[in-house]
Amino acid sequence: MDENSIRDKLLTSEIKTVHRSWSDAQSSPYTSINLSVLIPKERITFNLYLKVAQKGSQDVSYPLFLKEGEAWERQWLDLLTQKGIDRLYFLNEDLELVIGYLNNYMQVLKYESAKVTPELLAVFSEQLHYSIRKAYQSPRFGPGVQKAQALVEDLIESLQQDPGAMKLVWKVLYHNFNLYTHSINLCLIGTAFMLFLKKAPKESRDLGLAGLFHDIGMTRIPQEIILKDGPLTPGERAEVNHHPAMGHRLLSKGTSLAYLPNEVLRLSLEHHENADGSGYPLGLPLNRQHPWTRIMRLLDTYEALTVTRPYRAAYKPFEAVKILQEARGPRGPIYDPQTLKLFIAFLITE
Repeated sequence: MDENSIRDKLLTSEIKTVHRSWSDAQSSPYTSINLSVLIPKERITFNLYLKVAQKGSQDVSYPLFLKEGEAWERQWLDLLTQKGIDRLYFLNEDLELVIGYLNNYMQVLKYESAKVTPELLAVFSEQLHYSIRKAYQSPRFGPGVQKAQALVEDLIESLQQDPGAMKLVWKVLYHNFNLYTHSINLCLIGTAFMLFLKKAPKESRDLGLAGLFHDIGMTRIPQEIILKDGPLTPGERAEVNHHPAMGHRLLSKGTSLAYLPNEVLRLSLEHHENADGSGYPLGLPLNRQHPWTRIMRLLDTYEALTVTRPYRAAYKPFEAVKILQEARGPRGPIYDPQTLKLFIAFLITE
């Protein structure tokens, strides 16, 4: 089926589009790309595909929608938007081409405006998403860490020059859960929150990097456990609870201190430690945790609550805050009350 044919069929509703399911997000040879980060009236440098199912069939295919060298025109955006489609797909083997394409778009947007625009943040978020995906899948983390660090530093500089743009961060968060989107969201929220707290750029960068890499240990947990829609068995829970220690080992082995600050390594280990000392893997009380662990713990849960998961719908922000306020361990609140109070003030600025 050629690209003209698939466009015609889309117009006549002879096919139905489908979103990627939770289970095939890791195994598919295709990766999604948001329509909002495609450059208007410019030729694309990679093929774009549409995920479809024939009427009356569960079979899924990825027919070519736009060929490398064709221009991304307003008519294609309008057509897809009318059908409720916000993403197309590219082959995983074209990831480097896509990263280069987005980098070029970022430079164009920066040249056109000194302010942080929704378009710039959307491109930045997608670029970070692909860069961290590449880093997670690489046997060597060093180059991926360097790329991620440069992107986070760029974000901090932009937000410092245009503080009002922090409100835009909420508009570019991914609303469906997977390991990469959770990490990107936590990085964006964490970086903005640290700047809200008037932390130094280096501190904001390190917490942003910790958000990107805190769950890397989850790459060693079987997908059937991560995506399970029912209660975990004691054995499965023990396996999940091992991911902070596993992530710390992976990062310590796969990088050097020249790439990854000590703070990031420590936060990757401590991000499930509770304020009352009932967390894991070390059961540290608040006064023995890194000062930012309480921030990571809070933001990690808030982000997880406010996105759609395989087994439940997303909670609204006020519902998530209520859950955080009421969560208690055997010796007191799970989340540091003072940090939660500051976070609520941060949410109000939205």
